[in-house]
Amino acid sequence: MTIMRFIQSGLWTLLLFFTPVPPVLSQTVPVQTVNGVPMPDFAQITLGNLPALVEGGSIAVTDPYIVAQLGYDPSRTWLAGDRADQVMMLGDVSEAFGLERFSLQDIARLGLSQSLDLKKLALSELKPLAVNTVADIVTALGYEHLYPEQVPLLRDILSSLYTGEIPYATLGELVRQVPEFAQFSLGAVNLALYGLAALPGLDSLAIGLLRGWAEQFVRSIPGLSDVPFAQYLLFPTSFTGIASLVSLPLTTVEQKRTRTITGSNRQGFAVPCERECLHIEMGDPLRGRQWIGKHQQVRGGHGYLASLNGGKEPTGRHPFGPWGKVVLTGVQEKTGRADFGLYLRVCIKVPLAFGAVLDLGCSPYCIGPIPWLPTQDVI
Repeated sequence: MTIMRFIQSGLWTLLLFFTPVPPVLSQTVPVQTVNGVPMPDFAQITLGNLPALVEGGSIAVTDPYIVAQLGYDPSRTWLAGDRADQVMMLGDVSEAFGLERFSLQDIARLGLSQSLDLKKLALSELKPLAVNTVADIVTALGYEHLYPEQVPLLRDILSSLYTGEIPYATLGELVRQVPEFAQFSLGAVNLALYGLAALPGLDSLAIGLLRGWAEQFVRSIPGLSDVPFAQYLLFPTSFTGIASLVSLPLTTVEQKRTRTITGSNRQGFAVPCERECLHIEMGDPLRGRQWIGKHQQVRGGHGYLASLNGGKEPTGRHPFGPWGKVVLTGVQEKTGRADFGLYLRVCIKVPLAFGAVLDLGCSPYCIGPIPWLPTQDVI
């Protein structure tokens, strides 16, 4: 029988599948072998190399007040075949992963391929720069006491605004005294003509200190898609627990399953299934308990974003923490195989002026499924 390990840590449970993994799987979801058992290898899994989404979907935030407060519209649409790094914005996973805390230097050092060459990077490749003004950059990079000649990009912008002699003053003084310069958008410059040296210190600046960071898709930050989960600043690092067995995978013909171990953070993880009860039955020490499949929808999310996707998400569990949800997506009774998918969610908590915080909560887990590790009955 297939061995499953339930790892309890605090308020969440980690599920590991102790089952031989077909060769094709190792090419899509990186795995590592521990004591002869294949498990997800988070030192090799990135948002860029996760398998493509199986289904399309959308998120629509229609309240103009919320959009105005955020300063961007988090609405989006994705298609089957899109990758997670194309769909997830930095603001979605700030609380879960803290990706905005990385600098370009960090990303170049931590990326699996280490192919990010900062010496060859054009400023146009760092997408948040285009929505920043001169004043934003002077503040973020601490240029107040520098002179324009020390910052090539700002020197060239200043020269374009003056036909006569450029005043001799620090950048801080110029930002305070020349509104036209202060509010000049970097998006109005051909940033492809400049490298990182045109903004000294930019390579060591945390991405989250740039205006507009939260609305950037992970793929829009050079090299970030190549950083593995294990390097994320807020990712779990250790797991312990007890073992159980998968007894039998069953299709949706069975109804009224009441001894379940699946659900949601909002409803708990023993939500009965009335109909379309695709499931797997557990063996010892959870004999008779059922892991219900994706056809069962449960309440999910919290706060303003809980209304997205009709407030529903597929039933499942949170094996590796609240950032993702593992869901049973299909079974093959003849072969004893059970397939699982990973679902992601959007959480938005953005700092505002004067220390205020706009916390919109989290959506249901509705971005997925991303093919995950299957189990296989080995009898």
